[in-house]
Amino acid sequence: MDIFYCAKNNVVQRRFMVRMFIVAGLCILGSLIAALTLRFTHWTGLPAYPIAVLPALPILWAIYETGRYLNDEKDEFMRNVLVQCMLGGIGGCLAVTTVWGYLQDFALAHPLDPIFVYPIFWLFAVISYPVVKARYR
Repeated sequence: MDIFYCAKNNVVQRRFMVRMFIVAGLCILGSLIAALTLRFTHWTGLPAYPIAVLPALPILWAIYETGRYLNDEKDEFMRNVLVQCMLGGIGGCLAVTTVWGYLQDFALAHPLDPIFVYPIFWLFAVISYPVVKARYR
């Protein structure tokens, strides 16, 4: 898995992975800070909005870094692999959220928290990676 474990010679991939791990850490840290702040301060309404948005900021950075990686990567094949994995992530995410929507409507399942959509996307992007790579062997 070149892109997930980084090709040793590819500086762009290594930089992308380091930044994505930083983003993941900041997202977890932001979630923890937001949860503890809102739990102990009991803020509601307008003052709580900036705190609630805090964990989403690293996700915006991750989207930016993904675009930056696609721009900086010189190997067209590796760019194409990531794009196909992201399409797999989008397809999987759409499938899960659509099925869950029907479960909510007809089987009275609990609502799917929208906070899970982004992790579901990346889960399916990672799952699609071996499938995409296997196509080119």
